[in-house]
Amino acid sequence: MIYRLKRQENTHELVQLRIIELAKLLNDTDLRFTKHIFNSCMPISERWVKPSCSAHPSFKDVAAPDITFWSNFLALNQRAFEALAPHIKDDGEFLPIDVEGHSVILFNCTQSVAEVPELSLIKYEDGFPNGLKSLVFDESDLAEKTIFKSQLEGCRALFVTDTFKDICNAHHLTGGCFDEDLLNIFV
Repeated sequence: MIYRLKRQENTHELVQLRIIELAKLLNDTDLRFTKHIFNSCMPISERWVKPSCSAHPSFKDVAAPDITFWSNFLALNQRAFEALAPHIKDDGEFLPIDVEGHSVILFNCTQSVAEVPELSLIKYEDGFPNGLKSLVFDESDLAEKTIFKSQLEGCRALFVTDTFKDICNAHHLTGGCFDEDLLNIFV
């Protein structure tokens, strides 16, 4: 089964790294490279320099979940990294970041899975494309992938297989929610 991976309801992104700070980190003076990071499967590890940033204020007195999000990147604590890394290492890259003295690993997913064109339909409103009516992934392209993005969906969300969900459940990892409705963008 395929799930849309989401953050837990009523939680914030742990990592508070602004887009301008990211552009400086990546030496991207015109922001062209940085703008494409969040809607692509583009690797960035060659330009990555471990940054430091603050945590969202909601985590001042409360521990962050094992898995949090930073846009469409995962932010993994050490426990989540150790459990998931062997299974997702071929699906993306790991980027270290310091969040208020705590080592966090960002996971940038660089894999997408092909959609079945005749079953993945675009929704139109007043003659203009406005999201998707249905999304079905090509089972033959799913082999060996645990986490991935959808090009048709714009690479803005993360999708996972049962393998990812089973690892999270087996290790009691907190923070991720698994939605069977692949088009449901709401937490």
